[in-house]
Amino acid sequence: MRWLGIDTGTVHVGLAISNIEESIVVPLEIIPANVAFPAIRAIVLRENIQGIVVGLPLLPSGDEGHSVKIARKLGSKLEVDLGITVYYEDETLTTEEVLSHRSNIQKNNRHRHDDLAATLILNQFLQKRKIDKIDTDAEI
Repeated sequence: MRWLGIDTGTVHVGLAISNIEESIVVPLEIIPANVAFPAIRAIVLRENIQGIVVGLPLLPSGDEGHSVKIARKLGSKLEVDLGITVYYEDETLTTEEVLSHRSNIQKNNRHRHDDLAATLILNQFLQKRKIDKIDTDAEI
C-alpha cells in the first residue's frame, strides 16, 4: 500500500511518500501552503496513494491549537474529496529532530526541511502500524 505523509505549515507543506511494501519512506517535495490541497490531490492521483498520514502539531501540553485545526481541516478535505482514509500522527518536535541532526542548517531555512519532517511522521506511523500488525498476528 502506498502512503503519503504530510507536514502542514502556514507557509509550506512537506510531503513524503512510501513504497508499496511500506518499508521505505522518502521525502517527496515541499509545496506552498496556499496551493496545498490541489497539489496534494494531484500527487495522490498520480502516485496511486492509498493512505494519507497528516502530522498533528500538538502543543507541549498535548492540547490542540490553531495549527492542529489547519492540519485537520486539510485532512478532512482530502478524505472527503478523494475518498481515502486520512490518519493523524502526533508530530511533536519532528522539525526540531530534523534540525538537530543537521546542525549546519540555519533556523531561517526550516521550511526547506518540511519534507524531512513529513518523512519522520510517515515513518513513525508505519512503524506503529507494523508493530500493531505483528501484535495482532501473534494473538491469533
